[in-house]
Amino acid sequence: MNKRSSLGPAFAIALTMFFLNPASATATPWFNGGYLYRYAFWGLRQQFSPSDDYKMFPYRKIENAPPAYQFPRAASRAVPVEVEYKEGDSTKRVALRRLLESTRTHAFIVIKDGKLLDERYLNGYQRDSICISRSMAKSFTSALVGIAIDDGYIKSVDDLITKYLPELHGRGFDTITIRNLLTMGSGIRYRINELPWDEDALYYFYPNIRQLLLTDMEVAEPPGQSFHYTDYNVGLLAIILERTTHRSVSNYLQEKIWKPIGMEYPATWSLDSYEEGFELTHVALNARAIDYAKFGQLFLDKGTWNGKQIISNRWVTESTAPDPNDRRAWETYPELADSGGYYKYFWWGKSRGADDYSFEAIGRWGQFIFVAPRANVVIVRTAANFGIDLNQWTQVFQYIADSVSRGDQTRAAEHTSAPQPSRHN
Repeated sequence: MNKRSSLGPAFAIALTMFFLNPASATATPWFNGGYLYRYAFWGLRQQFSPSDDYKMFPYRKIENAPPAYQFPRAASRAVPVEVEYKEGDSTKRVALRRLLESTRTHAFIVIKDGKLLDERYLNGYQRDSICISRSMAKSFTSALVGIAIDDGYIKSVDDLITKYLPELHGRGFDTITIRNLLTMGSGIRYRINELPWDEDALYYFYPNIRQLLLTDMEVAEPPGQSFHYTDYNVGLLAIILERTTHRSVSNYLQEKIWKPIGMEYPATWSLDSYEEGFELTHVALNARAIDYAKFGQLFLDKGTWNGKQIISNRWVTESTAPDPNDRRAWETYPELADSGGYYKYFWWGKSRGADDYSFEAIGRWGQFIFVAPRANVVIVRTAANFGIDLNQWTQVFQYIADSVSRGDQTRAAEHTSAPQPSRHN
């Protein structure tokens, strides 16, 4: 979910340092020539066209299997015409359509009781348009870890990561568990900044991520001490998945989720490079909004799909429900914790009291899979821009969920938006 501002001022620093000290190119990861090229030129493109940055990378395809599941359409109940969210000390009310248009929303889907209430596409997008996931991909990776535990490939979230990654023995990683990775509590050093030597930029553009993870990480603090958002955690889990399942992460997703729940379209997962073929499991699953909605519905239904248990009920609950015993300080995004937020297994959550909570997969530029269990609602929003504050989007989604749960028709739309004719984008 981390956001990076313009990389422009750092380009000159990176390239100047490279040419002044080329002998260091093999000693320090950020001096890697392939990385610096990507950082400068791919990074610049990313700033101007964030919605299609997946086109920069090679990818592995994730096949679907017919027949595709189609959500039944609700007979009459619709989403509210106006929504509300806090702006400072006041409450702002705005037309939903205007909000979606002004915030550069690409797709917006609302599902209640397993039925499609609203599906609309804006700003040139259609149902079959590819929508980047950014950090929503983390939630898919977490689901695969749960399935690997269900399948017996991984014993427990309390396993030490060095059991599966012996290369990390004796380097300060020996007390880190899989649970520490899943809860962003590994203590691994990770700077979320735009400079070329910061881990956030390095991890996204580096052409050999396995090597980076297994040879160039450092531990900054003991595991479990704080919440510190770290994309390295996701990559380590991806290596563990590869080694234990003897499959690529894409193939495991295809086998265990994509085909079994009837995704409508194939997807792709971007890779670090053709040569290494390692999925960018932290940010780069590329799919259609309607299929993201199915993943949300799978978690809303506690891992079941058409009567079949795809992910264990225990894992879904463990991944998404509040943990009252988690009292760590938040080193990153403390404002979310201050507003009642929590973090579990690559899902962001918000509690409103006993057994009333919502959880979300959130991507860098305002991509969301929002799930409200008590209201029995799933909402998907994809975009190239947040447009409003992240917390305000969560308020909008909760407002819609509460409204349709009450059956409030006083401000409801006269009809549900029909899917627009498909065309490739």
